[in-house]
Amino acid sequence: MNKLSIRVVFIGIILLGFAVNMQAQLQLLSGLSGGTYQSLAQDIKNHSSQKINVLTSSGSVDNYNQLISDDNSINATFLQYDVLLLNEMKTPSIRENLRVLLPLFLDEEIHLIAKKGSDITSLDDLRGKRVAIGTKDQGTYVTASIIKQRTGIAWFDVEMSSNDAYKALNDGVIDAYFYVGGAPVSSLTKLGADAPIQLVSIKHKALNKIYRKKKIKKGTYAWQTSTVTTYAVPTVLVVKVENMSDDTQQKFNTLLNDVTSNLKLMQTEGHEKWKDVYFKNQDIDWPYYYARPVVKNTDHTGAN
Repeated sequence: MNKLSIRVVFIGIILLGFAVNMQAQLQLLSGLSGGTYQSLAQDIKNHSSQKINVLTSSGSVDNYNQLISDDNSINATFLQYDVLLLNEMKTPSIRENLRVLLPLFLDEEIHLIAKKGSDITSLDDLRGKRVAIGTKDQGTYVTASIIKQRTGIAWFDVEMSSNDAYKALNDGVIDAYFYVGGAPVSSLTKLGADAPIQLVSIKHKALNKIYRKKKIKKGTYAWQTSTVTTYAVPTVLVVKVENMSDDTQQKFNTLLNDVTSNLKLMQTEGHEKWKDVYFKNQDIDWPYYYARPVVKNTDHTGAN
């Protein structure tokens, strides 16, 4: 065997070992880099008794698409509840294949951001304006589209990643943008007190039965000088139980146990959003995943 052949075989062995190692880890898809999902996923990894590989994505819609795909090994992901429901309307069978990991809910606040001193001071002021609504891979896109459809407020949609919208706003490319994320959103927290932006209150009777009313308190961000009213989208941690192996079921059992047993620790040491966790939500109508003993060679789904 010549040197080139030996090198090819050696590289192949390394890649195979890497693939096996990755498969042995639980694959947790988080969200946008610098977003709340990524911070929460990292907290879960830091307080886990098993190996977890945290991956970033383009947003909640991308999370859903990757979770249901057979072309990857994604085991679990964070999803906006409205994204989950929207996809159930298109494909009712997903209710049989996906489970909310546990009755543990987080709210993602709907941020409406405009330039400081802008004449945009309410949702109605978006009429005729250029508004960034995220990309089609993001939950922000779904939420902003629902708000526009339900309220009848006609603005000009600009499809743009929430992470790119801040620069576009300051460059005058857009007039405002939506960002759905659990406050405080890490990327917005990094902006200093002199950031030339402001949060805009969101109020509309057409939204009261769809989303939970919330407030983003003054000082949540260094540049935020007043409390604003808004709405929030419930966030759920979802796992795929279709064709679930014994190994995957054990990973889910461990994940469920680690999150519940380390919740107080994560509330102390992790992202601020852990402090807002709640365990009952009558508006969430989706089957849960419950831990069960792994029984070899037995047909099971580990889900109710």
